[in-house]
Amino acid sequence: MAKLPHVKKPCSNCPFRKDTVKGWLGRGRMTEILGAPSFVCHKKTSMQCAGHMLINGQENHFVRLAGSLEIALKLSGRDQVFDTKADCIEHHAD
Repeated sequence: MAKLPHVKKPCSNCPFRKDTVKGWLGRGRMTEILGAPSFVCHKKTSMQCAGHMLINGQENHFVRLAGSLEIALKLSGRDQVFDTKADCIEHHAD
């Protein structure tokens, strides 16, 4: 079975987690990151970020690529990331 390079669950300090430091990245930077077509994990820089894939779903190009290639990403931890992008941006606002 083919595999794609990705993290399967949000790391302990993933910026998309609900328990991340409030105001950490600022409104502008988080808006920019969430609007990106994909995002590489800040810890495992050769792997796609689970948090970004979970919060963006089908808007994430890596998620769509996996789907088109019929490769299961087996992501977990959806309950750890913000429910909406707006909530995530507000949390990171200065």
